Amino acid sequence: MKTTVYGGAGKIGGNKILLESESRIFLDFGVDFNGKSKFFSTFLQPRRFSLVKDYILTGVLPNIEGLYIHDLSRPFADAVVISHGHIDHYGHASLIRKDIPIHLGETTKLLIQARENTKPKSPEHLIHTERQHKIHTFKTGEVFKIGDNVVHPVHVDHSIPASYGFVVETDGGVLAYSGDLRLHGPKAQMTQDFVEKCVDKKVEVLIIEGTRINDDKTTSEEKVEKMIGEIAWNAADKLVIVVAAMMDFDRLNTVLKVAETTGRIAAISVHHANVLEYLRKAGRRISVPDMEEGRLVAFLEKKRTGTYSKNDYPRWMTELLNKVPTVTEGTISRNQRKYLLVLSKAEDIITLSDIKPEKGSPFVLSTSEPHSEEQILEMDKIENWVNLLELRFYHVHSSGHASQTDLLNIIERIQPKKVIPIHTEMQELFPKLLQQKGIDAEVIFPEHGRAINLF
Repeated sequence: MKTTVYGGAGKIGGNKILLESESRIFLDFGVDFNGKSKFFSTFLQPRRFSLVKDYILTGVLPNIEGLYIHDLSRPFADAVVISHGHIDHYGHASLIRKDIPIHLGETTKLLIQARENTKPKSPEHLIHTERQHKIHTFKTGEVFKIGDNVVHPVHVDHSIPASYGFVVETDGGVLAYSGDLRLHGPKAQMTQDFVEKCVDKKVEVLIIEGTRINDDKTTSEEKVEKMIGEIAWNAADKLVIVVAAMMDFDRLNTVLKVAETTGRIAAISVHHANVLEYLRKAGRRISVPDMEEGRLVAFLEKKRTGTYSKNDYPRWMTELLNKVPTVTEGTISRNQRKYLLVLSKAEDIITLSDIKPEKGSPFVLSTSEPHSEEQILEMDKIENWVNLLELRFYHVHSSGHASQTDLLNIIERIQPKKVIPIHTEMQELFPKLLQQKGIDAEVIFPEHGRAINLF
């Protein structure tokens, strides 16, 4: 058995990890946003008729024969297995040829559908395609075979529901892939379950994310709730605005608790409301709050004509708005002390210009800090809007990734013979930190496109 990392080696995101024995499996097939931004932007896009070719030319996709759509040669891989519904882990699986099966969690599929439902049809959409991929779903406790490998998906805690790590039994030995995980979140026991499965199966090779291997600061979700709660209480008669990522279900629940305890009506973005509608299809697996007049409503923004005309909204939005209670900008503007407004992205701050929040109203960014040059430039624009509207800016967030201490404790508990750090820009810290903790494991730095013998 050998592995080749085509995405996530020495960088955060874009994971594409090939396992190769008698069969070939890709663990994740995500979008490399940093690599993509070197050649493409909002106004400079790959050609639709030559999408894969342009991505291969620029290194956004690995040049592998038999892997992509419209390639008529022999299929290169036996399957792709997706860990969770963040685009940097699944986004380019849509470009895999249709006869290569894709395995993902049942709720992961719902979340991807929710995201794709809100966007125009695109060749990069995994679910919305003219002829759908061979998609197989799983949940924790189920086991499936791919060629000569047995795959055990085990839930982990991350900033999006239905995140998984995988334990893979092969003829040569047992390996595990962490996906993205944390131990300080509200579902920490899920990550512990994954660790215990690794211990039970005697994992020899651990492919583990290291996003925060250089960071030992941890803010729990409970702390986030307390901090946003204090901000809301101190806002008095002012409007409270919170930005929470569309897919961060835990954060949305936290903000809804704050609204309830401070006696405010939560007005969530239509994108948040859409995600809740899809998550309800998961049944008992996830407890989803009900939309209810006077407690939890959808914020109805003006579109095209600025008149709330039904013709202004896309079909998915019109269908959703017929099901849920809504509130308009005018109502919020006239009753600011009654509402906690939840936006799905910071760029929506421009909608506040019609609401006209009272001077000093809190604007809480509850998402990760910008880490790319492009994101930093966007954040500068957000801060300009905060100053223009005379809001008070706060950043309150709990990471979806394990801290340095938690990563080391996970490795120590599993006791693998080999550790392969991915999804990190600080892989060189691993050997030193493992040695300091007395963990006897060989650390192998992955290099893009270079095969590593595992067993």
